[in-house]
Amino acid sequence: MALSTEHLLNAGVMQGLLEADALEKLRLNARRTRSDLLEDVLAHCRFPLSVLYRAVAAQHGMDFIYPLSFPVPVDALKKLPRALVRKRQVLPLILNGEVLVATADPEDRATLDNVQRLLGARVRIALAEPATLEMAIDRALPEDYIAIQDGDAVALLDDVLKAAYLLHASDVHILPDEAGMRLRLRVDGVLQDYISPMAVGVAQASLVSRIKVLARLDISEQREAQDGGFSYHLAAPIDQDYNIRVATAPVRLGERITMRLLAGAQKKITLHEIGMSEMDLTMFRQVIRKPYGIILLTGPTGSGKSTTLYAALQEINTPDVNIMTVENPIEYVMEGVSQIQTGVKITFAEALRSFLRHDPDVLMVGEIRDEETADVALKAAMTGHLVFSTLHTNTTCGAVVRLVDIGCEPFLIGATLSAVIGQRLVRRLCPRCCKPREANAEELALLGCEHASVFDAVGCASCQGSGYRGRMGVFETLWLDDELLKLVSRGCTEEALESLAVRRKRMVSMWEDGARKVLSGLTTLEELQLVAMKREASLSTPELLG
Repeated sequence: MALSTEHLLNAGVMQGLLEADALEKLRLNARRTRSDLLEDVLAHCRFPLSVLYRAVAAQHGMDFIYPLSFPVPVDALKKLPRALVRKRQVLPLILNGEVLVATADPEDRATLDNVQRLLGARVRIALAEPATLEMAIDRALPEDYIAIQDGDAVALLDDVLKAAYLLHASDVHILPDEAGMRLRLRVDGVLQDYISPMAVGVAQASLVSRIKVLARLDISEQREAQDGGFSYHLAAPIDQDYNIRVATAPVRLGERITMRLLAGAQKKITLHEIGMSEMDLTMFRQVIRKPYGIILLTGPTGSGKSTTLYAALQEINTPDVNIMTVENPIEYVMEGVSQIQTGVKITFAEALRSFLRHDPDVLMVGEIRDEETADVALKAAMTGHLVFSTLHTNTTCGAVVRLVDIGCEPFLIGATLSAVIGQRLVRRLCPRCCKPREANAEELALLGCEHASVFDAVGCASCQGSGYRGRMGVFETLWLDDELLKLVSRGCTEEALESLAVRRKRMVSMWEDGARKVLSGLTTLEELQLVAMKREASLSTPELLG
């Protein structure tokens, strides 16, 4: 049987997931409004129900598992009466070659003792969430299970988006497979499967059609990729608006959908939260307050460039500054900012030219991808406007070469470029469970230290067992001064620009910025190695010129 609400909430308080005072306020509000206390707590704390079950598992000193991820030992299952398995929700599983028993109620000692007697051995007990355990039991005993064929695609979509909110997911993937449908959420940059009880009886094509209708896409077209979007409101107690970008694509077994989840206008983004070092943050705040020039952010899709741009615009967004943006799509709605979305009838370059007739102080171009857009952006920066934009390059110094390859004149780049910031995202260590230790010889060599401590990801209820909670940026920054701009104007190579920037201490490599965050206990060396490489040209202790 499932644990009671009070049992779960008390475990959450004991494990530090919820303050006792906050719980009491939520309890009083639930009584007043006659709402579900457990739902109110999950919405208030913004975590899924599984987090509270993890807290209970931690209290009892046992593992928390997702039973659908492990095989069922047939011989052990045959020893248990089917009625016992279903009524008491217990299921033998194999984990690392060992048989254990998953249960939804660790305090049902009579049932657990009976199970171990029937199995003829003392086995380890693990805790599982009731809904997923019931699905695992249905899969293990299919002859006793009658599938429901009238699933609701509307309810399933709401359940998936609610789970995405509680898990802080950035994307939802819906794809067909041999079993029918696979749901995946990208949480902190890592894809994970999502098992929804609501998915029983819902055809993948029905869910795809539901999303296509909301996104105003052609539901009859299944052989070509389509792009669209819609707004979605999650009902109380969550009470959250989402702007959702939708992309469809035909695949071997049908059609898949990817949804990018963008928070509504109420989300406030600050430069202090994006992960820049104090030194880089000081320099960045100086360049975004210049009266003119162009600031470029580089990096692959999903590296946080747009978030950094919006944070910078938010910082300088005052009533006396006229800010205008050209984007595709508009990811965050900013109050007091004129935002235009490009499309079939208007390009980046055309929108930018039009904006120049509206007396702007600051312009933001979502992406520079052709000569026409680059030329208009650079000339706008030369004629007294502060311009922000993004560019797809691997390094900051490579942005200059990329602009030249597009067709921009080196003298124009040298006359306007203020800064280039390369960015990637790494997962933050969970502050509740990360564990310090002495770095080994290989790690010391990579970090450039003789003695240092690093932190390992462990896993707890707060971080849902991953050892990480949230993400942060690691940055490669290039702050251009007169000497560097003169070199750029002469048409320099990427290597020459980087060499001079290093000598003049106007550049911090991405590896170095990440290494400092590893040594500060903010992330791990493994995370850093996924996004950056150590280069011989990187600095040891850069001191930027102000």
